[in-house]
Amino acid sequence: MRSLLLTAFIGCTAPPVPPVVVTVALWGPLGELAPTGSEPALASIAQPWVYDKLVTVDANGELKPILASRLERVSNQQVRIELRPDATFSDGAPVTDADVVRSLESDGLSVAPAAGALVIQSRQPGLPIDALLLQAYVFRESQGRVVGSGPFAVASQSASELRLNRRIPRPGRVNEVRLTAYKTPRDAFAHTLKGDANLIIDVEPRSVEFFRDVPSLQIIHGAGRSTDALVFNPALARPDRVQLAEALASTQLRELAYGATECAEKATTPRSDVSLGTGRGLRILSWGPFERLALATRRILAARGGEIRHVTPQQALSLIAGGAFDMVTARPLRWPPGSMALVWRTGSPYNIFGYSNRTVDRALENGDWAAAEAALRDDPPAALVCTHDHIAVVDARIVNPRLGPYETLETLPEWEVAR
Repeated sequence: MRSLLLTAFIGCTAPPVPPVVVTVALWGPLGELAPTGSEPALASIAQPWVYDKLVTVDANGELKPILASRLERVSNQQVRIELRPDATFSDGAPVTDADVVRSLESDGLSVAPAAGALVIQSRQPGLPIDALLLQAYVFRESQGRVVGSGPFAVASQSASELRLNRRIPRPGRVNEVRLTAYKTPRDAFAHTLKGDANLIIDVEPRSVEFFRDVPSLQIIHGAGRSTDALVFNPALARPDRVQLAEALASTQLRELAYGATECAEKATTPRSDVSLGTGRGLRILSWGPFERLALATRRILAARGGEIRHVTPQQALSLIAGGAFDMVTARPLRWPPGSMALVWRTGSPYNIFGYSNRTVDRALENGDWAAAEAALRDDPPAALVCTHDHIAVVDARIVNPRLGPYETLETLPEWEVAR
């Protein structure tokens, strides 16, 4: 009788639900996951899960504390923060003021203790404190490795895979994440459709349809905070850049590259007086999700359309540094407004293209974003083509996932899992 009761009990008990492991499909070399670095790596997508910032921004562009328990804006160049007393690194050590000082001073910020708080100031005139804080992670060295205070820690890493585990597992949340690197964007796309991966970001709008009928996946959207663009080599003469900006920031190019309704920009009437001249063909450098934009650009340029080189992000950075391009596909930040200073101010560490304009610099230093936009239109560093939603495809077992207001996957640690 006892064995019969036990059998009945076991037979009526539902098997445990296997944990949801989120596997992110990327392409190209993963590179190193680090809180700092002059060259972006694909692994940096995991930065906000492993390394905390003092602050992030909410959907309205207002600073929101993470490691900070309280913050006070002193000026456009200075804030005062108090540190959260309960914060710890993944090795168990408490996060101290000294850790914050060491971390932030490597990111163009100066930090000074002041009556139980820290006063943080930009060391680079013209770069707003908000923009710099949003780029700065807090970390410490522990037993020969760099650790963070974020919810996840690195479990293992190879050239093609990075595994992360949640420091303190939480029921109903994602507790394990893997980054898997494939050779090409098409490989990453195909392996997601196949089921080898269950999260892919930066999906081209025209490719979303392939995922609509896959029951194990769902499509999610987030507000676009950057704009797909063709950034010009500053060596191109200003009149050429003005003509190119007018010709390429057009409804015709947007419809060729993205479709009629994917971009937030309003339809414009094509100008018949824009001439691209009869000079040499213009070299187009492309990478990642921008292959269609590059092809559409060459079509719009007609006789001025030159060679397209579609390369890895690392190769693109090398070619940009060497000036081996006339225009390059990119997605420069445009929100929050202070981010413009990171991209276009002379000498900014993120201004990898070498653009420089004193009028733009002065407007950015004064926090006059409208004047900065006007100056950029007068001396364009780029043709701004399409601001569209961020699109990701993710496992259908994630409940109501949302994309971050600043970094696309910064919200992943809070995603809920169906039980």
